[in-house]
Amino acid sequence: MIYTPELIKSIAPAVFATSPSSKMTNKYEFVPTNEVMEIFDREGWKLSSVKQTGRGIHSMHELKYRNSELPKVGDTVVEAIVRNSHDGTATFSMGAGLFRLVCSNGLTVPTSVAEKFSIRHNHFSFDDVRGLAEDFSKKLPRIEESVTRMMEKELTEKEKLRLIKEAVKIRWAVGNGPESIDITDLLTPFRPEDEGSDLWTVFNVIQEKMTRGGFTYKSPRGRQTTLRGIKSIQATNRLNTKLWEAAELLLV
Repeated sequence: MIYTPELIKSIAPAVFATSPSSKMTNKYEFVPTNEVMEIFDREGWKLSSVKQTGRGIHSMHELKYRNSELPKVGDTVVEAIVRNSHDGTATFSMGAGLFRLVCSNGLTVPTSVAEKFSIRHNHFSFDDVRGLAEDFSKKLPRIEESVTRMMEKELTEKEKLRLIKEAVKIRWAVGNGPESIDITDLLTPFRPEDEGSDLWTVFNVIQEKMTRGGFTYKSPRGRQTTLRGIKSIQATNRLNTKLWEAAELLLV
């Protein structure tokens, strides 16, 4: 998909905000996302995804970028994930992500694997973004090591159940969790390529099911309910990072 300015504005109008929300104090440092976006564009990074939570001109939004010079990690490509808001709901941040080609599903690499990439909050320069590819390259071995270890780890049924229980706790952090879940349904992948018992495969199957929804479970009141997909940027990011951390505990 080619993201034109018009398309980006229709999806995430907050990208083009020229001032913060009126509720913010003078101490708030306004970071214009469109200027950051222009620097990425000029440095050859390609916009791969645009998302916004809410419709306001100051709402939280997320941009994902790829650099063709960076190698793949297994069945994934590395992405720079830029998040920002202009109403105080989120500060400007940039982290690493992985995009699985086989299922078009995005993952967030937690800080336990790769620390957030820092750019001075309101003093952006071409050198800052120009150095990102080099910074990503330095951190790739750590990311790749974590993914490789997951691929090499074969899970027992007990370990699969442990990961599912952690996923349920994360997904239903607020409110009552399900009365019961069909374990077989949750572990059945959407596609044949994701069949397997290694940690990386099982982790991705559970992550995709929990993020996109589509499977049924029994509510605390005994009703059969279909899980809905997550729309919130913050909720998706939390589930991704927490579930990755839960998966890594199985490597200890």
